[in-house]
Amino acid sequence: MSEPYSETQKRITKESVFTALMKLLDKRNFSEITITEITKVAGVSRAAFYRNYATKEDIIIFRLRDLFQVLLIKLQALENRNKLNRTRLCFSFFKEHSGFIEMLIKAELTHIFYEQFCIHVTDFFKNQTDKFSKSTLFEKYLPQYIASGLFRVLLEWVKNGTVESVDEISEFMFEVTAS
Repeated sequence: MSEPYSETQKRITKESVFTALMKLLDKRNFSEITITEITKVAGVSRAAFYRNYATKEDIIIFRLRDLFQVLLIKLQALENRNKLNRTRLCFSFFKEHSGFIEMLIKAELTHIFYEQFCIHVTDFFKNQTDKFSKSTLFEKYLPQYIASGLFRVLLEWVKNGTVESVDEISEFMFEVTAS
């Protein structure tokens, strides 16, 4: 069954706006880019932009949310869900999207990535009930601790050009979190 026109148009508009922002970020700083420029390059009206976003930061936030939804689906579909395989899947996924992450670093937008990363990673870990039955302190703080450390390692790995293989970085993280 095909999507209703409005949903199809919404998806096309969002993709056009995101692509336009990425093109503009190749040439200019995020803070210098205006919504007018984004809509012009995207070929959409300001009204279309504002039907989908409130700010230009929302373009990045919504893209990150979409990426994390895809990652969550992949994690849920993983046959062997042990910690090492989940870690491998995550690093493999982020390696696929390392160009986007590099752009976020270059555009000094890692704070937006960090916020979304923490939200989604902590939600994922909170759903791992076996880990958090120990106490409310574990439930409250352990997901934040894991998300923050994982984010910093991921960011450094991407900054260094993902030189270490997915297996190497995953095994390193597995060792660190197992100890």
